[in-house]
Amino acid sequence: MKIIFVLLLFLVSLFADTKKVYFYTPQSNINNFKSLKVSFDAYLQKFGDYEFQAFSDKKSFENYLKDSNIIVILSSWHYMQIAKKYAIDAELVAEKKDSITDTKVLIGKIGTPIDGVVTSAYDYEYTHKILDTITSKSPLTVVKVPKEIDALMSVGFEMSQFALVSQDSFRTLQKNNAFLAKDLKIFKESKASYRMLIASKKRNHKKENIISIFTKMDKDDDGKKILKLLDVDKLVILKKQNLQDMGGLQ
Repeated sequence: MKIIFVLLLFLVSLFADTKKVYFYTPQSNINNFKSLKVSFDAYLQKFGDYEFQAFSDKKSFENYLKDSNIIVILSSWHYMQIAKKYAIDAELVAEKKDSITDTKVLIGKIGTPIDGVVTSAYDYEYTHKILDTITSKSPLTVVKVPKEIDALMSVGFEMSQFALVSQDSFRTLQKNNAFLAKDLKIFKESKASYRMLIASKKRNHKKENIISIFTKMDKDDDGKKILKLLDVDKLVILKKQNLQDMGGLQ
């Protein structure tokens, strides 16, 4: 009986020490969260007792941010909203094509008035926030689609008047499908913003471990699978200026 009791205490202690990696971004465009979890867990187990959990909505994600033993993966837009409230510090930022920033663009066919339907793969709150910023008061009706390429295709085949996508996605379409892209143009664009961030709780004494785990991803086969799912090339350390831009280091 005593052996069983000790074993139970050990298992409870082991579970309690598990470091959670929580993920949510409004522009992730990930349909298969199961695949992302399998890939992340396979990679993280090489570094210790970590467990990955992805969220499909902002509210559920934020409910878990009160925990102390966590790593958080989120958009820079979301980070600037909640960093102080949940006492999290950004450590790393995603990089794609040698850039740690991204621009959102409103794409439509040449000569189209800004009205009608806009397709977006982002969540509704984020989509409306971007539209209100770049069009003053947007007259567009938002329809959500699974992927940014779906948003662009819907405009190309006249199922919607506009698409809100990243500049990266539009450039990819121009490169890979010049016929479809030839009648499309950028009507509006947002200011550049930082890509996805990796953050941890303030006063975390294992920051070096966190940095090592994520900066090594592009050198590891399991890590590369994750980066491909996230549609980024690598994760790099944030510089002091980057943090100041997002209201940090005050």
